[in-house]
Amino acid sequence: MKRFLIIFSAAILSVFSADRIGTTPVYKIAVEAYPSTEESRTLRDFIKEQIQSTGRGVVTVTFPDTEERTWEFDKRGDATEETKTNLQTLTQVDKLLLVSMEDGQALISFVDVLHETLEYRNALPESLSKTLVSDFLSYLDKKNIYLALSHTGASATSQVKINSLKSTYVAGEPIRFEIETTEDNYVYVVLVPENQKGEPVLLFPNQMQNDNFVRKGERVTIPDKRISFKASETPSKDRIRAFVTREEWKEFQLRGKKEDSFYRLLPPAVTGTKTLARSLTRPPTLTSPIEQSLVTEWEYEILSR
Repeated sequence: MKRFLIIFSAAILSVFSADRIGTTPVYKIAVEAYPSTEESRTLRDFIKEQIQSTGRGVVTVTFPDTEERTWEFDKRGDATEETKTNLQTLTQVDKLLLVSMEDGQALISFVDVLHETLEYRNALPESLSKTLVSDFLSYLDKKNIYLALSHTGASATSQVKINSLKSTYVAGEPIRFEIETTEDNYVYVVLVPENQKGEPVLLFPNQMQNDNFVRKGERVTIPDKRISFKASETPSKDRIRAFVTREEWKEFQLRGKKEDSFYRLLPPAVTGTKTLARSLTRPPTLTSPIEQSLVTEWEYEILSR
C-alpha cells in the first residue's frame, strides 16, 4: 500500500478563535482580461458570474489600469520584477485571475498575490472554453477546502479528544493516535499540510476504517494496524484536525485508489456527481459543513534521525 509520509510540529491544543465565527473561508479574487479583447472580456465576465453565484470566492474590483499592466512569470511560476511591482499594488486581494482569448486559445492563469507566484495555468481551444472554466472551478473548490480546513477556528468545546499522542516523532516513525467523543458523532480527522500546494489527507475515515460514526465513550485508534502512517523525512508544521458533526459531510466525495491507504476529500465539482442549482438566493458555500463543525487541533514535531 502506498504510504503517506507526513510531518508534524510541537504539540499544542489550539485556542478557540472567536473572530472566525461566521466567516466564509474563500479567497478575495480580482478577475481581469489580459490582454483585453472583446472575447476575453466576455469570458472574464462569465467566470466572474460563476464564482459569485456559487459562493466560491469574493470578486473584488482592482485599479482601473490593471488590464494595461504587465503580468509575466518565468518557467517556475515566479513573477518578473515588473510583475512583482504590479502585484504589490493589489491591496485587499488574495488572488489574481487572468483570462485570455487569443489565436483560437482560451487561457486561464491564477496568481497568488501574496507570494507573487503563478499557481495555476491551463489553456484549451476556444471551442472548449467552458471545459476550461470547469477545470479551473474544480481547482478553486480544492483550494477553498484547504482554506476551510486550515482556518476554521479550533473550539475548546469540541466533543472529540485526541489521546495517546507523543510530543515528538523521529523521521520515518509510525504515528498512531486515539480519538474519543463525549457524544455520538460523525468524526473526520484530516492532516492539513503546511504547504498550500499539498492536498489535505483524510486520515479518518480511511480505506480500512470506513465507518466514522463514533459513539459516546468509544475509543478509535487511527490508523489501525492494517495501514501505516509515517512521519516524513523533511521538517514541517502540518496539523491534525478532528472535526465533529451530527451529520455526514454529504456535500463532499471520498476518493482513493485501491493501493492508497487514505482517502482524499474532494468537492462534488471535481467528481461531477453533483451540481449547484441556479437560484435567486446564493447557495451555501461548499465549505459550510466544515465551518459549522466543532474542531480539535494538535500539532507535532518531527526530529531528524
